[in-house]
Amino acid sequence: DPRPRHKRYGVPELDRVADVLDSSAERIARMLTAERRLAADASHQLRTPLTALSMRLEEITLTDELDTVKEEANVALTQVERLTDVVERLLTNSRDPRIGSAVSFDLDEVLQQQIAEWRPAYRSAGRAIVSSGKRHLQAVGTPGAVAQVLAALIENSLMHGGGTVALRTRVTGNQAVVEVTDEGPGVPADLGARIFERTISGRNSTGIGLAVARDLAEADGGRLELLQTQPPVFGLFLSRTPPLKKHPDEQPTVR
Repeated sequence: DPRPRHKRYGVPELDRVADVLDSSAERIARMLTAERRLAADASHQLRTPLTALSMRLEEITLTDELDTVKEEANVALTQVERLTDVVERLLTNSRDPRIGSAVSFDLDEVLQQQIAEWRPAYRSAGRAIVSSGKRHLQAVGTPGAVAQVLAALIENSLMHGGGTVALRTRVTGNQAVVEVTDEGPGVPADLGARIFERTISGRNSTGIGLAVARDLAEADGGRLELLQTQPPVFGLFLSRTPPLKKHPDEQPTVR
């Protein structure tokens, strides 16, 4: 039990020791909280991609066609790379959520990759997933993190939404926006803006996915918002301005 005791004795030497012990207890409590949060985030974020990877490997074991094996193996390797990126991102956020690794990337590529991965799950549920809007957008962020944010929104629509899920891209000012919407009942009125809080969830969910998605978006300077509750519309806002790169020999200015 790392909780500080806050007990003092009226003796200066003992009280100084008690101050140090309480400070240590508070630091240990913060570390334990961070570790538990990392474990919960990792288990949630890795569950879906690991399931998808298992399905790819099963396809390989069930076919004797070399071309199919190569195709499925290449997809599996891409998923492994993204899993590695997810783990690194979670570890980075657990140390300092302000640290990002934003780059300029092709938003279409990330969108199409997510649609391809989720289409089988939607087909099994008798539903569809489509995309529309402005194409050939360059956005700023970490591609793996953006993919995870979109995956969280798509999974949320699969679990809680209904009908066709649509991913729409648009531009507002200097930002690229990806909207994710479906034809379901929407977000309950009692959740509203609290839907991004940890432990806040709809039915049969942990309440972690959207909170992690928001953290991932903000780590690279983006933001994730609930734009509309009924029908539900989530918006991922990403900058279109490439990040400034420092020259290797550049030194910080001292004033």
